Amino acid sequence: MEKIVRSVCQACHCECGVMVHVEDGKVTKVEGDPEHPMNRGFTCVKGRAEPKRLYHPDRLKYPLKRTGERAEGKWERVSWDDAINAIATTLTGIKEQYGSESIGAIHGTGPRSSLTSPHLPLALKTPIE
Repeated sequence: MEKIVRSVCQACHCECGVMVHVEDGKVTKVEGDPEHPMNRGFTCVKGRAEPKRLYHPDRLKYPLKRTGERAEGKWERVSWDDAINAIATTLTGIKEQYGSESIGAIHGTGPRSSLTSPHLPLALKTPIE
């Protein structure tokens, strides 16, 4: 049985209102929400393609660490804890060597960019442990 869930698209920075069609627990279609004041029912190609991106067989679902040289394409799966610790160690080293002002953040129009990136500089001003 299909159900339709009102949500917000995260394919870019606009965060348009969408109606997500779900059947047997799987997203089958995304269309614009005609009652949303931002997009008034319109959805761009990125928003409509979200089900394909969500279920694409090559989508990354866990952290990878490069094992070879750059551009060699050699990667190994690592745990979330190991990935977060490696990032924290690198950022802490940069902060200690060059100061916290040496760390900058920039984002494109990826998922939830407007929700996370404004908070990133604030997070980097606190000690990384």
